[in-house]
Amino acid sequence: MRHWINRMRRLANRELARHAEHRNQMESSLKRSATRMRGRMPSQFRLDLSVAPGNAREFDLWRGGMSPLFALDAADAEARSSFAVQMTSYQFADVAIVSGRSSAATFERTAPLIARSGVDNISLVVYAEGGCAFDAEGRAAEVRAGDVCFLDLSRPSSLRSPNYESLTLILPRDALQPYLADLDGLHGRVLQKKNPLNAMLVGHLQTLFAEASALSLADGRAAVNGTAALIAAFAGPSANGRDVIARSESAASMVSFRRFIEANLHDPELGPEFICRKLGVSRAKLYRTFEPMGGVSSYIQQRRLGRAHQLITDPAHAHQRIGVIAARCGFGSISVFSRAFRQAFGLPPTEMREALERAEFADVVFSGEAGFGTMSRWLLGLDTGGR
Repeated sequence: MRHWINRMRRLANRELARHAEHRNQMESSLKRSATRMRGRMPSQFRLDLSVAPGNAREFDLWRGGMSPLFALDAADAEARSSFAVQMTSYQFADVAIVSGRSSAATFERTAPLIARSGVDNISLVVYAEGGCAFDAEGRAAEVRAGDVCFLDLSRPSSLRSPNYESLTLILPRDALQPYLADLDGLHGRVLQKKNPLNAMLVGHLQTLFAEASALSLADGRAAVNGTAALIAAFAGPSANGRDVIARSESAASMVSFRRFIEANLHDPELGPEFICRKLGVSRAKLYRTFEPMGGVSSYIQQRRLGRAHQLITDPAHAHQRIGVIAARCGFGSISVFSRAFRQAFGLPPTEMREALERAEFADVVFSGEAGFGTMSRWLLGLDTGGR
């Protein structure tokens, strides 16, 4: 009898040990998964944010969250103190649809900001209330309630809006490229409310936002294809075929150069001579292509800073020393990097990392104060599908 009891105890202990080992394996697996996912954005999610009047900290966080797209500001100190925003957005990989209300604000998208962020998507904005006055590389227009305006985020623009309510769709260039003969000609165009296509496009965007929470990733991308077809019906092919060809060739060159630069940001030798030698292009063509971006050397510097900013603010790289990140981004001197980083982002790299750690930003935040950090990382990831 005692032998049988001892045997049962041994069996029970082995079973307990087996369960403990299984639990430890599961915990280790979960920890590894969390480590892999840390700092990444999911391919599909909802984000809710708000800024309450009288909260200067929230206004600064909102400004920082918007920084990958625009340098945002209010008219003066009084306007900043009373500034208010409510925003709900959905992301489907590299597509975002955003509904929001905001106090009056100004938005600037400059060549250095474009280079730094690397975001080159197309933005459609329909104003339910208010509107804006904007300048898109010399194309100035007044956008009224009910109108839709188009902005190419790879090119400079400035906007001034009174209190407004808007619905915005941000989509990748690749989604529109097959449908439009003259994608470059879309920047700064306005689809007025009186145009019959306006009601179709606005209705489509409103339906997309209303159903966004129920759409799968595949459904969201299919809806974007429908949007692209409606935009093509409005924009249409240019009457000047040679102009379209010239712009298409210029755009293709820019894409090729940008991909090469992104792949070689780590190389300290990356510069005009390096690019010309490796790609077999003339300096004149290279300089001409990057002239609207402030020059090729400036573009490379801003992209290096943008890459460094992404790494420094990514929790997955919190263990990496600032000097290592600087070297990974092609900077040969930590002091030169720190000065350039502070000039671009307002804080030295070490202080920016410490500020984020104090704020305890989560990896994925759907609302609350830390959501502003999520918003910034999400916008920076739009061009790569949020990865």
